Amino acid sequence: MVEFNKVFSKISGLNEFNKEAVPLQRSFFAGTTEVEMDNNGRILIPKKYLAHAQIDKEVILVGMGNKVEVWNPTLYEKHLIQDPSELSELAQKYLGE
Repeated sequence: MVEFNKVFSKISGLNEFNKEAVPLQRSFFAGTTEVEMDNNGRILIPKKYLAHAQIDKEVILVGMGNKVEVWNPTLYEKHLIQDPSELSELAQKYLGE
């Protein structure tokens, strides 16, 4: 919730008269749902999110620093960088000097 609240504050604080900010706010808030954990520490992901992510039975959980992503295993593989030179270029761009 701490990380969500950081993003929530930024988006809700955008200028409501900015023609780009309002659709961003609308789309962000339309895509949020509060869920609760059951007694075993599990959460039930709403069906509309499972359908959007094309998840049937198996998932991959990916730790992304301050968040966790839930992926369809096949789609996840397609979003990984396969070319080592592209990975190197991006690493240099964002991590190098």
